[in-house]
Amino acid sequence: MKFSTRSIPSLSALLLLGWSASTLAAPTRAGDVPTKTVRFADLDISTAIGAETLYGRIRTAARIVCRAQPASAVRECRARAVDDAVSKLGNSLLSSIHRSTVERVEEVVRR
Repeated sequence: MKFSTRSIPSLSALLLLGWSASTLAAPTRAGDVPTKTVRFADLDISTAIGAETLYGRIRTAARIVCRAQPASAVRECRARAVDDAVSKLGNSLLSSIHRSTVERVEEVVRR
């Protein structure tokens, strides 16, 4: 079976982020982060615009799935969900966008 270069990241994301009612439930083990499918077959994530759009979708999905967490855990849940999704996709441009966003937030917090 042949896969295009584009279908491998798509398949990885689908496996990583899952899609069902149960994936939106609270984590089953301590430290697990709930998941949600983020579709991006319509994006060219080898470009800055495509990777930034995907990053926005990942952050939105993290906000949605972490709503069910206790208020004290929401921020950490979102951060872990985004970190996990970005690292598992393994796209260097997406990772760079994520790092720069995290560094900007850390800089603001330090002020």
